[in-house]
Amino acid sequence: MNVKLLGDHSTLGRHAVWLAAIVLLSLLVGCVLTTPTRTVDIASKGNGMPVAGEFQSFFQENGGLRVFGFPLTEAYIDPDSERLVQYFQRLRLEYDRSEERVVVSPLGQWALPDPAEQVIAPQAETQAPERVITNDLQVQDAFLTFYEAHGGENLFGQAISAQLDEGGTRAQYFENARLEWRPEAPLGYRVQPGRLGEVHYRQVGIFRNPGRSRPLDSAGVREADVSASLRAPILYAGEEQIIYVEVKTPEGQRPVAGVSVDLTVHYNGKAESFSLVETDGAGRTHGKLPLSDLQPGQKVRVVVEASAPGGSTIGATSKSFKSWW
Repeated sequence: MNVKLLGDHSTLGRHAVWLAAIVLLSLLVGCVLTTPTRTVDIASKGNGMPVAGEFQSFFQENGGLRVFGFPLTEAYIDPDSERLVQYFQRLRLEYDRSEERVVVSPLGQWALPDPAEQVIAPQAETQAPERVITNDLQVQDAFLTFYEAHGGENLFGQAISAQLDEGGTRAQYFENARLEWRPEAPLGYRVQPGRLGEVHYRQVGIFRNPGRSRPLDSAGVREADVSASLRAPILYAGEEQIIYVEVKTPEGQRPVAGVSVDLTVHYNGKAESFSLVETDGAGRTHGKLPLSDLQPGQKVRVVVEASAPGGSTIGATSKSFKSWW
């Protein structure tokens, strides 16, 4: 009897050890799975603009880059509404300080074509049965799936148009955005918010942004517009050729400071390379071209490449001139 009891206790003890190990492992796995996700460093992957702190949570909770695109501007106070605003490629966010809440700008209403100009898209042959009615308009199929997966009415607002044919692109307007059907895109990316943020900023926002002329550091810039000009389109004997280079962001045309500018000069069957000083606070730099063996009647081509810290090319251009005696 005693032996049997000891055997039972030994078996129970082994079971208890295994049970404790399983519980401990589950707790450890749970800790790993519930560890907060690190906020994505948007600035390091886009044009150097961070998502403002007031918009960070809203941005992440409603689809992030997939829905908003990259920031186009830093946050600034809109002179009309006196709200803090920030433009993204596809949407525009406002922060209502009095109520401490994020508001999505009604860019869909702003961009909606006149009813007389709208062309209704032909109805698809097969349609999913799921649909929702807003403003007596249907949101359905892939548009409905995307709409409901990314905030629905809270983010996009109600539908304000049927599905339209806009130059061969199927699109539907909502109060705050325009959804587009892109069949050529990879699966899962065929519904995309249109770039209304970019369009509105170019036409309206750029004139209300007090920081648009403030230089942007090159560290976060991944793409830039590079322009160049020459002192003399025709270089005569004894003259020096000077090249002037300017680097700005594609959206907002803000000057980019601290950009490395490398030149390759092609002439007389050879190529010579050298560098200019980094761009200044106005996004500009210039320098003399070292033309050591230039002959009369030659065409000289200058290739200009702009690079961010680390060496990645963010923009390029070229200019040409002729020599004469």
